[in-house]
Amino acid sequence: MTLDEKLEQFYNSAMESATSQNIEIIEEYQKSLQLIYDEHKEEEIRKADAAYRAESEKLLREKNKDVASESINLKRKLSDRAYDLKVQLFEDVSTKLQDYMKTSEYNDLLARQIKTARDFAGKDKITIYINPTDAAQKASLEASTGVELTVSDRDFIGGIRAVIQEKSILIDNSFLTRMEESKNKFAVG
Repeated sequence: MTLDEKLEQFYNSAMESATSQNIEIIEEYQKSLQLIYDEHKEEEIRKADAAYRAESEKLLREKNKDVASESINLKRKLSDRAYDLKVQLFEDVSTKLQDYMKTSEYNDLLARQIKTARDFAGKDKITIYINPTDAAQKASLEASTGVELTVSDRDFIGGIRAVIQEKSILIDNSFLTRMEESKNKFAVG
């Protein structure tokens, strides 16, 4: 083998070895880059998922806050409307009571209430009060029931109130008390 052939063989061998090493280095570098890329990709996906979850939770909290706020507003409106309806209802009832108090049925009711209170008292002394607006019917009620009546100095809309002092008993059949009891018990919805 001549020197040129030997040089060429050495050159080819060195080139093959260098190319082989070069290919190995490149493959190793590519694997390393691929590994870095995969890790970076996983990290970015984790970050994106975390950001997505955080934003989703934030939006859900905001939505829940808005829903709660709207719910409170609706309850407030409902409560205001219920109050308005209650006021309207009791104004209507008061008007109807005023109309009822002008009828003979009202006078019959007063007479029944007076007799019931008198019968309840038995032999005990009883003071029966009628409303100031019923003062005009006092004489006719006393005549029909046989009971002395007192016109109250306090307006209780209508009906009667009676007191049995000896037993500390108050009989309250006044429209005012009945209206207040009804208002306290009344609930819309």
